[in-house]
Amino acid sequence: MHLLKKMLCACFLFMAVIPMAAQEGDAQDAENTSSWYVGLQGGVPFGISTFSSFGADKTRAGFDAGLYGGYRFNPVLSLEAQAAWGRVNQSAESCCAGYWLGADGHRYEAAVAGMDGWRYADLKSGTFTQRYGLQLNVNLLGFFPKTRHGRWSLELSPHVAAIGTKSTIQTVSGGTDALKGGTRWHLGAGGNVQAAYRITQCVSVGVYSGITCLTGDPMDGMPEYLHKSNFIWESGIRLGFSLGGRKARKPAEILPATPLEPATPVRTECDERTEQPETVVKVEETPAKTDTVETTEKVSASSPTEEAAEVSFPVIHFPFDGTEITDSELPKARRILAILKENPGMSVTLTGWCDTQGSQAVNGRVSLRRAEALKAWLVDNGIDASRIRTVGRGSDTQAPSAREARRVETDSGMN
Repeated sequence: MHLLKKMLCACFLFMAVIPMAAQEGDAQDAENTSSWYVGLQGGVPFGISTFSSFGADKTRAGFDAGLYGGYRFNPVLSLEAQAAWGRVNQSAESCCAGYWLGADGHRYEAAVAGMDGWRYADLKSGTFTQRYGLQLNVNLLGFFPKTRHGRWSLELSPHVAAIGTKSTIQTVSGGTDALKGGTRWHLGAGGNVQAAYRITQCVSVGVYSGITCLTGDPMDGMPEYLHKSNFIWESGIRLGFSLGGRKARKPAEILPATPLEPATPVRTECDERTEQPETVVKVEETPAKTDTVETTEKVSASSPTEEAAEVSFPVIHFPFDGTEITDSELPKARRILAILKENPGMSVTLTGWCDTQGSQAVNGRVSLRRAEALKAWLVDNGIDASRIRTVGRGSDTQAPSAREARRVETDSGMN
């Protein structure tokens, strides 16, 4: 009981403190990652009370399956409701195998004359469980910029629940019912450790393992004596489905892509998931681009000392499903930084693009995030933010390849 009280206090403290610590200053992240989700989970529970799943005769595993649904507030926090049903199997431990269970439901040191009963060693317990509760998930990888929007998550998940148990005591040989109990309700508290991988924007799969402590009488229906423990340890898998995010407020200008002929095909709402061959729209008037890393474009820039100067801005490319500047692209970002420092009167527009995987609405936000990532890097390195304008153009269906489509272009001026 004291252990359960400590765990309850720790859970409530965890739920109160972590949300404050996890507040993100970047409102863009909250807009792009908040979403409703649902899922299925199933596992293998082991119970420890008067009897144990790790009994003297053998280990007795159970089963558990359930549903969950929740809301992800940002890359760090999500809150979900759960409902699950299952069975926990237990039998006597070696230290208690010699006790005798009377037909009156009490424990005796030895058989009682004139009363039906069974030795503990000859009994097993099957407990059906039902659980309804809340779970807070704290993604540790969400605290770090490089992993905040990655496919992997590693969560610490405290939970509280109302747990109902109904036990049947049977003989090990033959499975004859000895005693049946009614449904008992317990307050449960504990936590899980969960690791998950996002296969697409809409689907994720993960594994979990955790412990739930129960208040009240032993879950196995046996008379309480030496063993005061009353908890369930469970490990299993989870399959989650995202239902989409809330409608994003427009944090910055996202311009629609230039209409093209033929029209772009209709795609799903899952953004930039699997690399597939992309349709290349050829325009006769425009020469095809070459697939080189150092793609540049010529612009005119005004400086205090001369009316116009021809400047070559490198194009920053991004990896599949990426919005952070990679190490291989940093030399090009430093070149842009040097140009801006050499021309203090110059203002620029950063235009972000995506490939054709995903809807235009989603890719508009992703392309803007890429432009914002370059702007943030330049501002961190000494460029005044007022000199930089960011634009998200969404999908580029004219790019020769998906790699060249995922980019940020720099133009002088802020028109």
